[in-house]
Order: sequence, then structure tokens, then C-alpha cells
Amino acid sequence: RRLSHVSGHRSYYLCGAGALLQHALVTFTLQKLLSKGFLPMTVPDLLRGAVFEGCGVQPSATPSPVYNIDPARFEDLSLAGTSEVGIAGYFMDHAVQLQDLPVRVVCSSTCYRAETDTGREPWGLYRVHQFTKVEMFGVTAAERGTESEELLDEFLGLQKEIFSELGLHYR
Repeated sequence: RRLSHVSGHRSYYLCGAGALLQHALVTFTLQKLLSKGFLPMTVPDLLRGAVFEGCGVQPSATPSPVYNIDPARFEDLSLAGTSEVGIAGYFMDHAVQLQDLPVRVVCSSTCYRAETDTGREPWGLYRVHQFTKVEMFGVTAAERGTESEELLDEFLGLQKEIFSELGLHYR
């Protein structure tokens, strides 16, 4: 009842235990990944179109998959739907030495999603316009051709470990 006049039906408030639970889950996951050698990073919420396009997202598509900022005031800026785009933007013009690879990055960010306006809700899945997410991101070499798959397998193992430690089911 408090949301409809504040931000619409695809939003939520977390109060009390719910707010504390969200912060605890983010903190738990960050601490877990930091102990595994991940580099913590924060990213901008507003990014230029070239960064989105480099990740395969077309911010000017109709309908746009992202929230575009008023171009009359802020030329070529959109709200990020995931920290992946901001992290990729950091590395897009950034040389990484071969001996420093792989790079493992963890980022907690606010994600803004415009694709929630589908007009139908899949059973058991609620899409919202804004949420907090912890994301793992990796940069690998391509010397053997298997580095990316190996890092993805490592990330999958870490996800399973996190869910198991929390006593949550995963598939």
C-alpha cells in the first residue's frame, strides 16, 4: 500500500529484519569472495553508451533494455542494470599484464532494470526495477584457450559454496 504512490508496483521496501538480512547477505558474500582473493570494486551507476555496446547491450533500442537519462541534460548516459557493465568499462581501455591474470573482481551494486515491463509475470519470479546484487567478474588470458571456462567453473563452485553455507537450495 505504501509503494503505489511512491514508486509503482515493481519496487519494494525492506524494513527492520528484511533490511538487515539484505545487508548481511551482501556482507557475507563480499567477505567470502575477498577471502578467496577477489579485488573489491565499486562502479558508477551511470555509464556511456559505448560501454553498454561493448557488452552487447543497445541502450538506444526500442524499447530500451536500460533506463536512459534525459539526453538534453546528460548526453549519452544510462543507468546500469548490472555491475558487469561498469567493470567491463573499467577494463575496456585498461591493459592487464599477462602475469597478473586471471583478475577476479567482486562488486556489490544497485542494479536498474527496465525490462520488467513485460506485462506478464512468470510464476514464482518477481521482476523489479531496482535491486542490490553481488557479482563476480573475471578477466583471463587466452593462452591455452581454456582459461575462461576454468574461471567460470571456479565461479560456479564459489556460488555453490555460498548457497550451501547459507543452507539455500540451488540449481
